[in-house]
Amino acid sequence: MADTAVASRTEIRRAVAAGAIGNFVEWFDFGVYGYLAPIISAKFFPSEDATAGLLSTFAVFGVAFFVRPLGAVIFGRIGDRFGRRRSLSIVVITMSSATALCGALPGYAQVGVLAPVLLLILRLVQGLSAGGEYAGAATMVVEFAPRERRGFYVSALSVTTFLASIAGVALTALLTTSTGTEAMASWGWRVLFAVSLPLGLVGLYLRTKVTETPEFVALSERRQVDNAPIRDALRTQRKPIATLFGLIMINAVAYYVLGTYWPNFLSEDAGVPRVTALWSSAAAYGVLVILAPLFGTMADRFGRKAMMLYSVIGMMVLTVPAFLLSTQGGFLAAFGGQVLFVLVAGPTSLVSSLVTAELFPARVRYSASAIGYNLAFMLFGGTAPYVATFLIGQTGSKLAPAIYIVVIAFLSLLVTLGMLKETAPRKLDRAGAPKVKESV
Repeated sequence: MADTAVASRTEIRRAVAAGAIGNFVEWFDFGVYGYLAPIISAKFFPSEDATAGLLSTFAVFGVAFFVRPLGAVIFGRIGDRFGRRRSLSIVVITMSSATALCGALPGYAQVGVLAPVLLLILRLVQGLSAGGEYAGAATMVVEFAPRERRGFYVSALSVTTFLASIAGVALTALLTTSTGTEAMASWGWRVLFAVSLPLGLVGLYLRTKVTETPEFVALSERRQVDNAPIRDALRTQRKPIATLFGLIMINAVAYYVLGTYWPNFLSEDAGVPRVTALWSSAAAYGVLVILAPLFGTMADRFGRKAMMLYSVIGMMVLTVPAFLLSTQGGFLAAFGGQVLFVLVAGPTSLVSSLVTAELFPARVRYSASAIGYNLAFMLFGGTAPYVATFLIGQTGSKLAPAIYIVVIAFLSLLVTLGMLKETAPRKLDRAGAPKVKESV
């Protein structure tokens, strides 16, 4: 890290762990809601039309994303003014507490319309806190990691994202299998939400123990901490924010279609038993856990842009075949279709994590990256399950969600080709580009 103190290996490991645990909590929280969508629909949005109830459930899921940019403003400002550690500590305990409270809510049968209102309020709190999580975690890890191995270390964020999804779907499947569908609908779903609180406490402990990043310390020592990071980010970083938005949108759609929508698609539209669909999704995420460090190493060697091009072009070509394969019935077909998809979609998570931090100077990095990241997730992440369900309902075609992904991948391809500049340090050094002081 140019012109800052080099972090020790112990500090790097602590930073990666601190960033990863909060990331795990975020994606576990949001994933569980998606996996429990049919139960939540029946508990909080009773309707004679099952599709209408499911759409209401996904609508509340999506609404939480519309406050994420506000969370980006709040926590981005804290992170750029007072330190990455302080902001991320507040984020993780807020998020886990709101999720745990979701599991304690009374249903529609007990309190009527108040039930979905309370659910919505807690989802909004989740959205606010999530607005400061991923960009902050990526900033922390990038600012600690050795320059030429950032991809490898940042892959820990992707790994924990996928592990969170595995944990959510596996716990859902285990509880459903061991207790039965009736018990799961009665009380089992509450257990999954309650798990979030101890996870959040672990995350809080780890984040309060990590030291502040070397780059933020250097800014503080020089008295270069930006007192108005949001204003300056919007004034000086508009193009990088737009670039990040264009890259994140395909990651948002791909992740939430795979993790939140695909299990419901398999069970509701493809005739696959619910437990089979859940285990298939967990296995697909297991493949991603194995591949993430490899994708990170490849991003260090070949560059961020090359990996992004591989991913978006691959999704344009293979998403429809992946959906077709997964509708053939049975575990192997479902798993095969999902694996075909993750082989090309997987790098978007890793590349997104890297460029989220690398596109911006340290003084406004948290704020600028959080704004671009969360605007994309607001418009494309939270709406992905709703749009996928709506498209099938309107067109009658099981391939409608796949075509939607292809369209978004094409848009991200245009951004990658036209706007993304290579940020991999090794590629820049080989090209003879001047090294920029990263704390500026």
